Amino acid sequence: MKQSRALTLTALLAVLAVTSVPSASAANGASQIVVSCTTPPPESNSAHFCGSSEFITTPPIVIGNTLYVVAGFWVWCQGPVGGTPYGPDCAGTVYVEEVNLSTGAGHYDATSIDGLSSSSGPTGLQLTFTSKDGDTTCTLDVPTSPSQGGTNTLVGTCDGVPIVFSNAVVRVTSN
Repeated sequence: MKQSRALTLTALLAVLAVTSVPSASAANGASQIVVSCTTPPPESNSAHFCGSSEFITTPPIVIGNTLYVVAGFWVWCQGPVGGTPYGPDCAGTVYVEEVNLSTGAGHYDATSIDGLSSSSGPTGLQLTFTSKDGDTTCTLDVPTSPSQGGTNTLVGTCDGVPIVFSNAVVRVTSN
């Protein structure tokens, strides 16, 4: 009898675990989205950072004669569907190194961004932001049930080039 109850309880828990996995529609309940990623300088030996796939598994972002290296970002968005009365707007900052390929000279820009969140993409939650100077536009798929701390993965594109940010901090709050 005890073994039968244990098997029934185990089966019930398995069904609950499968049916409680968030779906893409979970994005509709998001009221705020915060993502943060800062890549370390090349001389850093720290293992605790948000990493970019740029130059490693994805090609660099080159437009015209300029190489763009997305070195980090901080973005805060309202929920895509009725999250707050302010709409799906995003604000924040993107940190980009711009390198002139003819001269090799480079400089870093920390530029404010504008953007929007939406209930789209493979995860059902996506944000798109563009730097105020118009140099960088990224669209990233956001996990609807992110893990705590800097352990999340954001997949998307920056200026049309596929990119992956690993160990990103992601926070999604619900209504």
